[in-house]
Amino acid sequence: MQAESNQYEKSKENSRLLYTSRDEQEIDSYSEDMILSDQPTRGFHLDTRKMLIGVAIVIGIALSWVGSTQFAQSTYSPEFNAPFFVTWFSTSWMLVVFPAYFLPGLLKGKTIIQFYRESEKVFGSQGLHLKSLIKYVGPFCLLWMLTNYSFVRALGVIRAADVTALFSSCNAFVYVFSLIWLRERLGIVKVTAVLLCIGGIVMMAYAEGFEGPNAAGVILSVAAAIGAALYKVWFKRIVGDATLGQVSLFLSCLGLLSTLLFWPIIVIFHLTHYEDLTWRNIPWKYLCGHAFLGIIFNFLINFGIAFTYPLFISLGTVLGIPINALTDFLFRGSAFGGFKIVAASYIVIGFLFMLLPKEFEENLQQTFCCGGLCR
Repeated sequence: MQAESNQYEKSKENSRLLYTSRDEQEIDSYSEDMILSDQPTRGFHLDTRKMLIGVAIVIGIALSWVGSTQFAQSTYSPEFNAPFFVTWFSTSWMLVVFPAYFLPGLLKGKTIIQFYRESEKVFGSQGLHLKSLIKYVGPFCLLWMLTNYSFVRALGVIRAADVTALFSSCNAFVYVFSLIWLRERLGIVKVTAVLLCIGGIVMMAYAEGFEGPNAAGVILSVAAAIGAALYKVWFKRIVGDATLGQVSLFLSCLGLLSTLLFWPIIVIFHLTHYEDLTWRNIPWKYLCGHAFLGIIFNFLINFGIAFTYPLFISLGTVLGIPINALTDFLFRGSAFGGFKIVAASYIVIGFLFMLLPKEFEENLQQTFCCGGLCR
């Protein structure tokens, strides 16, 4: 969340459901003591430690991502089918992001006012007030709710492994939108990645069937991926780069605004019996598990990028696909068929292609041009 030619390279380092960023020049002072330097001159043992921290964070991201997804799917039952309520409930938990962010700093003697003044810069020169809250957070709040509703709704139709595999195509859509809004340069590797992701989506749709509820599940999953991509690129275009504190405050404001604005929709859905909410039928343990692990996931994404290699953070969501497939098989008796494995592989390969450094793509294009077209 700036030279235009580097917009996507920065945004691709951010990873799920929903947005992460870092500003390498402006990390809050209490975090600086914890961040491990990328410079090789700091010693091999620091690189090793950074690698181990990265592995631990990747595992945490994968497990929290899988756990949150599985809990969301477990909320569905013959007595309870309320994906919008699940989305609203979990989003309201985002209120705790900023308090949890500044809590370690308080132990080091920094005041809440200091944290707030540094973080409210994300809302412009005038800081956070009602007008800037509606202006900056309002549109993102709506997009967040639509995206997460599509994701949770898809979990009520198709398997969690299928949904996460399709959602991993998000980075391909980020690149497409970056071409349109951020003037990203067209590259052969990135175009190949987009085509691989599209091929994987089509194959997954074929495996599920192009008609009936399963097709709706595929459409909802892809819609969630597109929504997440729009969120990332839009945030990058409107806000630009942001510190960890600014992102945390933004997410807490998003949770607050969602809680205040969307509860009437829940009442309307209940009164019209679109989503029946009976207290004894609400699966609170699954709802709380989904919301809590969603918070853990966002924390690990936001803070993990500051402490280790961004590539590690991106791989955490990819690992969620096989883990979800294994979980579906062990606990739900749902097999991840061979055709779906191929489709998911296409999406994962496309995802990994998106993570290749800019230098690699430039060298590849230069080799291709000089070795092939120029002859």
